[in-house]
Amino acid sequence: MTRTFTSQDNGPDRPLPRITWRARALVLGGLALATVYTAAAFALDAGTQHVGPLWMAAIAWTVAAGLAGALWRGFRHSDWSAFSGYELPEDDGDMEEWAMRTGRYAWLRDMEEESLHDHDHLR
Repeated sequence: MTRTFTSQDNGPDRPLPRITWRARALVLGGLALATVYTAAAFALDAGTQHVGPLWMAAIAWTVAAGLAGALWRGFRHSDWSAFSGYELPEDDGDMEEWAMRTGRYAWLRDMEEESLHDHDHLR
């Protein structure tokens, strides 16, 4: 019998495993190493040309490791709570109209143009 994603459901009687300190260290380890390296480089007055790329790599590592951990919990333990806590906004066209300054929000653009280019009050 093959297992499916629904057969791995934890149910109310089986609690989810806690996030271990090892998993947190794996995610935050890049930032910790970058902090130690940056402090040592400035304290020892060493070359700091590698600090910027190091922090960029540490941030990329943190994002990738966090996403991998969330996906691992989702596939392994059927815990999709990291992805289910958000609701997408309703697509009623308001955001597009506001961003494009069309439709019912066009009066804002007109008001801004009048207030920014009205030099009559200076006379």
